[in-house]
Amino acid sequence: MTHPTTTQALGQARLTELRHQAQRDALARTARQARRARRQQPGGHGPGLLVAVTRWARRPGTVPGSL
Repeated sequence: MTHPTTTQALGQARLTELRHQAQRDALARTARQARRARRQQPGGHGPGLLVAVTRWARRPGTVPGSL
């Protein structure tokens, strides 16, 4: 049989670990939501996509509007 003090110490350690786990989960959830919000912002693609589209639009060849 374990001593009551040992049982209490184990219980407190377990509660502390659960508290830390909940805190880590909350931080991870907040970070995930922030990443999703950044991805959903209009115009958040950055200059790389703009440069690619501009190059495509200015490419030599067909003139827009002519058939």
